[in-house]
Amino acid sequence: MKKLILFSIGAIGLVAQTPTVLTPFKTGVSKSFQSYSAVNPKVPAAADDHEMEVPNQFYIPRGAPTVAAGRRAGTTSLAVTPAPSTMFNQTTNGTLPATLLSNYTGLGNGFNGWTNQGLLPPDTTMAVGNGQIVQWVNVRLTILNKTNGALLLGGSGYVNGNQIWSGLGGGSVCASQNQGDPVLQYDRAAGRWVLSQFAFTISTGTSSPFRVYPSIPYTMCFAVSQTNDATGVYNLYEFVFPQLTDYPKIGIWPDGIYFTTNDFSYTTTIGLGSYIGSRICALNKAAMYAGTATTAICYSGLSAAHFSSLPGDFEGSIAPPANTSAFIISGDWFIKNIPPYFLQLRRFKPDFVTPANSTLNDGFGGAFDSFISLPFDNSVVGSCGDIGGTCVPQPGTARVLETLSMRPMYRLAYRNMGANRESLVFTQSVDPAGAAVAGIQLVEIRNPAANPPQIYNNVNFNPDATNRWMGAAASDKLGNIGIGYSVSSTTLSPGIRIAGRARNDVRNTLRGEMNVTTGTGAQTSTSQRWGDYSTMQIDPDDDCTFWFTTEYMASTTNSDWATRIVSFRFNSCQ
Repeated sequence: MKKLILFSIGAIGLVAQTPTVLTPFKTGVSKSFQSYSAVNPKVPAAADDHEMEVPNQFYIPRGAPTVAAGRRAGTTSLAVTPAPSTMFNQTTNGTLPATLLSNYTGLGNGFNGWTNQGLLPPDTTMAVGNGQIVQWVNVRLTILNKTNGALLLGGSGYVNGNQIWSGLGGGSVCASQNQGDPVLQYDRAAGRWVLSQFAFTISTGTSSPFRVYPSIPYTMCFAVSQTNDATGVYNLYEFVFPQLTDYPKIGIWPDGIYFTTNDFSYTTTIGLGSYIGSRICALNKAAMYAGTATTAICYSGLSAAHFSSLPGDFEGSIAPPANTSAFIISGDWFIKNIPPYFLQLRRFKPDFVTPANSTLNDGFGGAFDSFISLPFDNSVVGSCGDIGGTCVPQPGTARVLETLSMRPMYRLAYRNMGANRESLVFTQSVDPAGAAVAGIQLVEIRNPAANPPQIYNNVNFNPDATNRWMGAAASDKLGNIGIGYSVSSTTLSPGIRIAGRARNDVRNTLRGEMNVTTGTGAQTSTSQRWGDYSTMQIDPDDDCTFWFTTEYMASTTNSDWATRIVSFRFNSCQ
């Protein structure tokens, strides 16, 4: 559960070019998830009341200084400057040539007697493996049969997310606290599950209905499975940081597990959270999979232009070219007042043998923290008045929902299709100038390792008065792109739809959308939080099937959201 919190922007000094090397505070080995489910039947409703998570939604109102004192702006390094990408306000380009396959209930309202006590937002995420799905929503986790959604855990069918870290023993914040912000992945090349969440203690007596004050120690918690069975045993790692590592996102790359965070410091006497910069880290996954000593190589105190960065997440059967450094994207929406906005593409290459040799730059030998700058069209502005706040209406209530439009949405899905065709895809919520309706922006970057790379597709799907936001995207083995997202309007309850484009469609267009779940209620919480992210994954069994999970409203309540797990496949992909 996330609560609204005060914040400020702290001075961000120049980050050191030599990365910090961290070793785990604690390591261990878990029991199997089946063991935890056996001793953790349905969680009593009262247990939810203290499971609070620090908020990560905040934004600078337009008109704030472009660059705060001491903030590092970064260095652009580009041999050839590309022309601004053109955003098309696309109505339709024909019927979506896809078939809806699965559509079953996920964690939340309607899931096996679930009782929700106002945990907002749900932070819906999942990973898809061979025969199994792990879905983690806020502070609880379930494991399901991929084919029919059957529960693979006993008791209630779900466990508290922090239970897997109980193997770390006494003194472990990861084991004792359960704040959420989960992200999980399935490393198809290695056949391993990777689970993560942040954890922290809460200052005594400082929490209130809409404010939570985290305090030291701040930790990041990682669990990697020993086999491809999600219900089995995991190697456990707990890293301690001097600042709160908020809004973590992870990506799997051949040489490591990459994660990014937004870092905050807190004054517990007044509960003021200061944003002090962003962090980019790489974990030695080979050591973690082997259950041996590992390290995290991190750059911290990075500029506000790194805010809510996304690490590239490799999927598919063709690995990136040998020694390709990981891709990291971010935007300058957070620090600028007006468009045009620019997408920033960096490359991170950790050296786990000699960490000082690690590099974070444009990938072409540029200065530390240099980047490739990819300009958007002048018409690209964030939804909710270009500030990323609350504006999405619902029927029957004055409560509106937030969009997080100033953040690129998880995941940054990387695919190598051979023949010199690599791509990165992600979504963001935007508002065409003057339209006052949130739309889904799909961005596809072709050949991201080239100089320059190309924004090959940049389309805002906004065909009518319905708001579309909180999206996620991926591409299948043929290059078809699928998108899932939330929808809502004054006459349409928050529901779920999908859209996409076939590989050979005209550039900058999407096909007509497909309804997945029709909402039948509204969220009336005064926090007005919605999501934080959703998740789209590709099935490793066929490399064709898209799996998507997000929330919707099945009834009008303060915060009793529901989720769905859906799959679909383009008819051309077999």
